[in-house]
Amino acid sequence: MLHAYMHFEALTAHSYSYSCYKCGYYPPVVIMDLHRKGVFNMPTSEMETPPADFDGRVNIKDFYDSVTSQIICTGLLTSGRKNPFLVLPSYHNWAPWIGPKCRDGDIVFNTEHEKLHAPRQAAEMSDLQMTEERLQDALINLRVDMVRKLCKQCGIDSKGSKMDLILRLREEMKNRSSYDKIFEKVWGASGGWAVVMCPCAVVYSIKFNLRAESPRDYADILLSWKHFPNIAIYDFARGLATHTNLREPENLPFSPHEGRLAEASNDNVKSAAEGKLKVHLPWLKSKKKDADTNCHPLTGSSEHYTLYDVFHEKNTKDPRDILRRIALVPELAGWVNSQCAEQLFADMRKNNYFLNTLTPSEHIFMMRNILHHYNTQCNNKTEESIKKVVSEDVLQLDHNGQIVMAAQPPTEADVTTQPCLTPNQTSDQLNRRIWAVNPLPAQQKLLAYVLDKNKDPYEDILSYSPGRTLTRCDFWSLAFEEVEAQIADQCFQVITALGASQGKDVHTFSIYLVVTWLPPFHNDPLAALPDNIGTKDIILLPSWESGHWILCSLG
Repeated sequence: MLHAYMHFEALTAHSYSYSCYKCGYYPPVVIMDLHRKGVFNMPTSEMETPPADFDGRVNIKDFYDSVTSQIICTGLLTSGRKNPFLVLPSYHNWAPWIGPKCRDGDIVFNTEHEKLHAPRQAAEMSDLQMTEERLQDALINLRVDMVRKLCKQCGIDSKGSKMDLILRLREEMKNRSSYDKIFEKVWGASGGWAVVMCPCAVVYSIKFNLRAESPRDYADILLSWKHFPNIAIYDFARGLATHTNLREPENLPFSPHEGRLAEASNDNVKSAAEGKLKVHLPWLKSKKKDADTNCHPLTGSSEHYTLYDVFHEKNTKDPRDILRRIALVPELAGWVNSQCAEQLFADMRKNNYFLNTLTPSEHIFMMRNILHHYNTQCNNKTEESIKKVVSEDVLQLDHNGQIVMAAQPPTEADVTTQPCLTPNQTSDQLNRRIWAVNPLPAQQKLLAYVLDKNKDPYEDILSYSPGRTLTRCDFWSLAFEEVEAQIADQCFQVITALGASQGKDVHTFSIYLVVTWLPPFHNDPLAALPDNIGTKDIILLPSWESGHWILCSLG
């Protein structure tokens, strides 16, 4: 039955696009992790050494076409016949899967052969140490009889307590051949599969490791992308930054500050430890007006940081790694779910048993297919939520792969119902007339849907930046309750954009900022003024007065 399904899927023309409707083809923020239980049986001793001229580059399209050919041929062969299209794991013919729009061409990196005997630079030795720590954690979770059996297979004294045995194995792991043997017994021969996801939990890339995981695997993926993400969240951020920068020394991928959020000075480390340091990255909310050279297309920034996920940020022994915490970035803290990969792995547990019994090529075919359907389901859910408030006909993907509303020509009804300024009318009269105009039927329908008190208050209504949305209850605050600061700030952004369309440079202050000028904070308002405040045409200042907000205009 399983092979029949695989044959059907192999004959189906799937796009395997691996991208998110919200974040587009090139997510500025990614979360990376390893599913250690996703393994397949593979004798490492039978894997051939790659050719001497192999540089770690593989044609991803040719490789997965060959895997698909094997699956199709399997369904056509009689029992017992050898498959002429059989794909065996090898260092020079094994590739991750990266969406066609996300990757920078069909040639991608897979440098796992470098894990064999390549000498490590001193700065990168921590990679192996971290992998050994993970393997030791896995040993602790084994039953005592399994640990004793493993000691016997490695030629180690199997007498004593479980901790004694683990300590002996720990010493033995310093030998690379023993390390591989222990790894194979604990996790299976393959090294699990590594994923790169956006904060919306859509998978962008997957790499089926042949050997133990290291930051090299994620560097292979990110260096194969067309646009390097601005924020990479990983449980060993320091190792990822070190390894990736060593591979590209002439154009450091993680910079500035080696991927830290601030310079690793004693003052910054102390301020971060005391909770006083905040690093604002406003381009995560709205693209920089003056984009950097070689910038990310969605943010306009060429800065690249690697941060720890919240569950591993305190595991590091380097005090400077406190500058790699998500909480230091107000634009990330509170909304980015750094554990979305772990949640995916938990959901995949039901598939581990049958996937781990497949051959390596069947395993990667099924995993790519399962995650494709998972991504499709996530995107369909996003699209359906948007269709509740807008017509299906106006939705499309823009050049960055984000779902947007297509520009619609005005209808005759729109033209005839909109106010026009006649020669005898003043602009003040026109303003009064605008307020008297009733919303169009489509606008009334949309307004009724958004403000409906009987619907889910936490349903996402509007996405205004990658991973950030406004819910129905946010909009309720505009109509029924005290206005919510987040949606008020979005209204100010609309005003700024409208002003720019009329040639006016409008500067607005965030409500979150204004309240810090009041007791008990008493912050200095002058410190919040931009250097070019004198060049602004209009300055809008929200002020709290008698239980409500009023808008003060200076200009």
